[in-house]
Amino acid sequence: MRRIGILLILLLLLTLPVSAFSGISSALSDTQVSSDGSCQITLTLQLTMDSITPSLVFPLPEGASDITLNGSAASVAHSGNVRNVDLSGVVSAPGSYSLTVRYRLSDAIVRDEEEQLFLVLELLSGFEYPVDSLEFTVKLPGEVAQDPAFSSTYYPETIETMMTLTHEDTAIRGQIHQRLQDHEKLVMTLPVSQQMFPQPMAKRWSMDTVDLVMLGIATLALIYWLIFLRCKPMRKLRRTTAPDGITAGEIGCRLTAQGADLTLMVLSWAQMGYVLIQPDDDGRVLLHKRMDMGNERDDFELKWFRRLFGKRNLVDGTGYFYARQCRNAAKSHPGVRGLFLRSSGNPGVLRVLAAAVGAVSGVSLAAAYASSSGWSVVLSLLLGVCGFVAAWLVQSVGRSFHSRHQRHLVLGLAAAAVWLLLSIPVGEWGIALILVPFEFAAGLAALYGGRRSETGRINAGEILGLRDYLKTMSAEELKRNLSINPQYYYDVAPYALALGIDRGFARKLGKTRLPECPYLTSGMDGHLTAPEWNQLLRDTVHALDAMQLRLPIDRLLGR
Repeated sequence: MRRIGILLILLLLLTLPVSAFSGISSALSDTQVSSDGSCQITLTLQLTMDSITPSLVFPLPEGASDITLNGSAASVAHSGNVRNVDLSGVVSAPGSYSLTVRYRLSDAIVRDEEEQLFLVLELLSGFEYPVDSLEFTVKLPGEVAQDPAFSSTYYPETIETMMTLTHEDTAIRGQIHQRLQDHEKLVMTLPVSQQMFPQPMAKRWSMDTVDLVMLGIATLALIYWLIFLRCKPMRKLRRTTAPDGITAGEIGCRLTAQGADLTLMVLSWAQMGYVLIQPDDDGRVLLHKRMDMGNERDDFELKWFRRLFGKRNLVDGTGYFYARQCRNAAKSHPGVRGLFLRSSGNPGVLRVLAAAVGAVSGVSLAAAYASSSGWSVVLSLLLGVCGFVAAWLVQSVGRSFHSRHQRHLVLGLAAAAVWLLLSIPVGEWGIALILVPFEFAAGLAALYGGRRSETGRINAGEILGLRDYLKTMSAEELKRNLSINPQYYYDVAPYALALGIDRGFARKLGKTRLPECPYLTSGMDGHLTAPEWNQLLRDTVHALDAMQLRLPIDRLLGR
């Protein structure tokens, strides 16, 4: 009976399931180190899985680039300080698999405080399963003179006693036969000589394929600017009054080739006596025609004055009709044609090329975030578009220097900040720090519109000279001008607003009370100070602009 019982127990043990091994049965690492400190690494892995996890990845060092899996481009996601290679496309069912992972480290050489150079290699970066056997070979560009040191997650004190290590002139070979635990991180540190790595060992920026594409597009943008847009610097021509025949609404056309600003044209017409601007208590701004405009003004002004008023003597500046006229006027560029040479290129081409660099940067950012190939495509499209828009907004920051529209500055800075914040978690912040100044510089390069004729340079120089004068003139000089012409402040205020310096210009007069404005009624008792009147002017212009911003939304909603 006893023998029968023992036999039954043995049979029972034979029928019990045996836990299968999941992990790497053997790993071979071959590293070729170049004299510039870069490393080409090939990992050959024998992987066995008794079950499949939803997301199986193999971690590589953070600086890994040009990563392939079994000869094809690998799907890689950045997580913490590692780059995770997605294995789910290859390891699709329980079983054994042979995997070959190749990647590049741009610079594995570090320098300590005593100027000693070290080769630092991560042999394992924390794979979530154990590794039964590890063999590694590191081939250097010179003879190995010292022994390496090793650091381990689980065996910090004994890891070197667990391996066989040999030197063969320019190569180090090692073998670990004891099983290494899951999430093991194994790092080799080898002292090396300056003679072995004669190139400067400062931290290098790796140039992968995406970086080269961005550099190529940026180079095209630079070449386009040099050939078609580069212009002699504008010389500021000092002026105390606005250039003859140019309204405040045409300042942007002549200086930066923007469309006409009808609201500022109305301010200039009011200052000339054609219009009276009357804000009311209901938030409306009424434009009263005081007299008709004749051929004393140019054809462009005459056309838009007649379109605005026609046979009317009163126009609601906060209504749809006025908003539509402003949008249509913004498509016109009066006087621009004669400002540029025929050989001048289109600044829009430069801006698109520069913004394309941002789009490629977005694709690179998507590759760092995405964990699967399907999600990578969607994220690449999304962040590519976002990168293009962000680059365009950063380019527009330069316009805030010569414009009343400070939203260019706010939106550009916000886009730059968001791009940097998105880049930091995945280690792409270096690209963002380079991209933002590049886009800003591209915006400045396109700001003045291209190769200018002599007339165009003089025109821009006069406007910049007026801006410089209004910005730097002393309060005493402004008061002297007012003593000669009591309406001087009101005459140049629309131009100061157009050039984005109206607040600083108004502060020069401090608490000095101004006479009544002949073209903008305040509805207040008593005289206003310059800052108070400037705020009234800004509020009025904001009210005139408000419907323009609402018009596209109302059209979309069918209002």
